[in-house]
Amino acid sequence: NRIRMKKSILTLVFVFSAHFLIAQSNEIPEPANFKLYPTENMYNFLKLDTRDGTIKLVQWSLEGDTRFEYPLNLIPLVAESERSANRFALYATQNSWTFILLDQKSGSTWQVQWSTNASDRLIVPINYMSN
Repeated sequence: NRIRMKKSILTLVFVFSAHFLIAQSNEIPEPANFKLYPTENMYNFLKLDTRDGTIKLVQWSLEGDTRFEYPLNLIPLVAESERSANRFALYATQNSWTFILLDQKSGSTWQVQWSTNASDRLIVPINYMSN
């Protein structure tokens, strides 16, 4: 009797767990207005506004005076009427200071250089070249 009860409980746990996992995998993720992208520096992340392509360098710390956000670009890359969640995405490169910013709607790309030094930060378009 006790063994049968344990089997029944284990079966119920298994069925419930499987149902929960299937339900989670079928959920449509909410559009994200902001995403954090890790850098190779454990204290720094890039915070992307996925609607307009603006990016801030975010540094966390255990000490308050070294915890900050710095803008990499303040000017949105698309007009307000063109903005939508998840429009922009960042892709890491093999250079730990460089990312590629992609406009997933238009296909436009930018080279993103991040740094804690303002003079070393930049976002520049990657221009299409035809033969």
